[in-house]
Parts: sequence; C-alpha cells; structure tokens
Amino acid sequence: MDTTPEEIFAGIGGQPNSCTLREYSAFARRVQRIESCRLLVFGVGRDSAAWRRVNHGNPTLFLENNEEWIHRIGEEIGKEHILSTSYQQRFEEWEKTGFAADKVALPALENAPFNKEWDCVFVDAPWGPTYGRHQSTYAASCALKPGGFIALHDCERERERIVCRVLLEENGFQLVEEVERLRIYQAPQASTGRA
Repeated sequence: MDTTPEEIFAGIGGQPNSCTLREYSAFARRVQRIESCRLLVFGVGRDSAAWRRVNHGNPTLFLENNEEWIHRIGEEIGKEHILSTSYQQRFEEWEKTGFAADKVALPALENAPFNKEWDCVFVDAPWGPTYGRHQSTYAASCALKPGGFIALHDCERERERIVCRVLLEENGFQLVEEVERLRIYQAPQASTGRA
C-alpha cells in the first residue's frame, strides 16, 4: 500500500455532510487490510472515487437513490459501479412495528447484492431523516460475509442508535471501533440466517 487513507481522504474529510478524516481513515484501514476486498457502499458523493482508490481496484459497488448524484458521480467513477435503488419504508412506518427486525423492508433494486458476499459495507445513506438508515443497515447485514465489517455513519442521532441496537447488536454484531460519529461492527462468524 503506497498511499495511506489519510492521504486519500485528505481533501474530502470534514466537508459538509461528509465524514471527518478520522472517520474515513478508520474504516478505510480495515478495507485495505483485506486482500481482494469486496466493498459495498450505501450512498455516492465526493468520497466515491476515494473509496475506489482505497480498495485498489477490487470490486467496489455503490447503491444510491438520488438520480442526480448517480449521474454526477457516475461521470467521475463510471456508472457501471453504481446501482440505482429506492427506499420504500419510512422510519415512522418501521417504528409502528415496535422496531421489529423482521419487519424491515429491503431497498428496492434490480440484481440486489444482498448475498453475503461482501467483506466490508459502508452505510452513509439515505441522506436525511425521512427514510432513516434502517433499510440500508438491514440490507448491509444481509450482504455481509460472516466476520465482515459494517460501518454506520451519523450514530450521534437517536434513529441511528436504534438501528445499531436492533439490527446489529441484537443480532450478534460486535462493536469493534467507534470514531466520532462512526461505528464499526463485525458480523458474527456464523450466519445470522438473514437474506
């Protein structure tokens, strides 16, 4: 590895609606430690090219629900690396189920990659409070290999704390690192039976 995560994310970390340099670097180091890492990222943005660079040409796929951002970032990194998705279930709808883990709807997209084949998943979408991150976090847990890593951003917010507790911690995911607003969890070594 000739370039550090700090160098790769130096111009991005700390910008509005972005992770800090420390947050990016914490998860990027985990990605770089895994040989032939398969990285799935919920959300595209100014950091998308950096994630591809961190992953050294290994499979890196982005899921995004904003068509404007898909077009904008697709021109930079290639649209073949982005799948368009939509979130169907508002956070309040999930709340009405008593936050039942088995009542979370998966995001809608063709050829969904929720197949337990991904080593690392970064969840920083959807943006804003309307849909919350319960669907993307649940999908991430379905996509992840046993023993893989999920990073969830904006964990200072109550909704994300609920998502962490119900969908990750209560299903055997272990919190392995917390950096500012970012939490990194490791999936159980044995399958959780999801997907």
